Amino acid sequence: MQQYRFLTLTALMAGVTLFSSCSDDDPEPVVVPPTESGIIEVDGGGATYPNTAYIQFRTGTQTAVARESWDLAFATGSEFKVLINGTTGAMASATGETDINVVSSADMSAADSAALVLSFTNLEGILHVDDPSMPLSKPAIAAVNSTEASNEVYILSRGASGVEAKSLKKIRITRNGEGYTLQHADADAADFISVDVVKDNDHNFVYFSFENGIVDVEPAKDSWDISWTAGTSSTPYPAATTGILAYFFQDLVYQNIYGGVGAASVLEADIAYADFTEQDVNSLTFDSSDRLAIGSTWRNGGGPTSSPAVKDDIYYIIKDADENIYKVRFLSLTKDGERGKPSLEFELVSEDL
Repeated sequence: MQQYRFLTLTALMAGVTLFSSCSDDDPEPVVVPPTESGIIEVDGGGATYPNTAYIQFRTGTQTAVARESWDLAFATGSEFKVLINGTTGAMASATGETDINVVSSADMSAADSAALVLSFTNLEGILHVDDPSMPLSKPAIAAVNSTEASNEVYILSRGASGVEAKSLKKIRITRNGEGYTLQHADADAADFISVDVVKDNDHNFVYFSFENGIVDVEPAKDSWDISWTAGTSSTPYPAATTGILAYFFQDLVYQNIYGGVGAASVLEADIAYADFTEQDVNSLTFDSSDRLAIGSTWRNGGGPTSSPAVKDDIYYIIKDADENIYKVRFLSLTKDGERGKPSLEFELVSEDL
């Protein structure tokens, strides 16, 4: 996991003030004000977009994490829910069994296998992914039941979207007090491994990798605002099983809805980016439930005769968990022509210390 800091003159001066004003006689710590503005070159990792980059505007920092560094995300709130890795195109399917030892990939039909491949031809794919916009509202894995015998075994595809395909897994998750117990194995294995997962209230999720166990992915819940990533998205499609088609998309922007971050969009034709001020905030409605409120709306999709490009007629207003409000505008989709390295600028509109 890599973390980058982008220092502006404001941030540097704040640091000098903090250092010079502290003494043994100070009754309270000095609060460093939020970064006022900056430009961030997003570390998506390059043309194969291997990273998810988590960005916090208050500090002007980003944390880049490999998309395939995790497999399962265990929710840390009051609910007992587990997400799969949509940033690799992961999919899951319930088996109807509660004994992990009786489940094998050999029992899967061709249709069962096809259902776990994220593609434009998989018309029932949406049934096997977490809801792209509000994943905890409709996860692919059912909420973990307090009745142990009610929790099914799932076959898990770890995804092959922009990453190397891996072998199928079989998993079963139960409650363990205020935490979880995960049973997992290769789908055709005779033995399984059992792992206990403890909730961490400082983070939205506890992340687990089949290779590395508990791993660091997201920063603390109050330490990031938006993330840039490739991942599972969806679109209306009448021929799909539910009328919604799941597919993989590069250049998604999530907001930290589980950390209390809200987002709103503004058209340049309504208020120019340079002219937007604190007085304009009250006219906006912030969305803090749909993590794809920004999503892919910041870029044009391109076509047979044109490449994808940043939209110059829209920008976004972000309200962080501390009620600081920033305006954010994407500047580029590439760096020196290379995908996976977009850039954006941000500016503090309203501060709430």
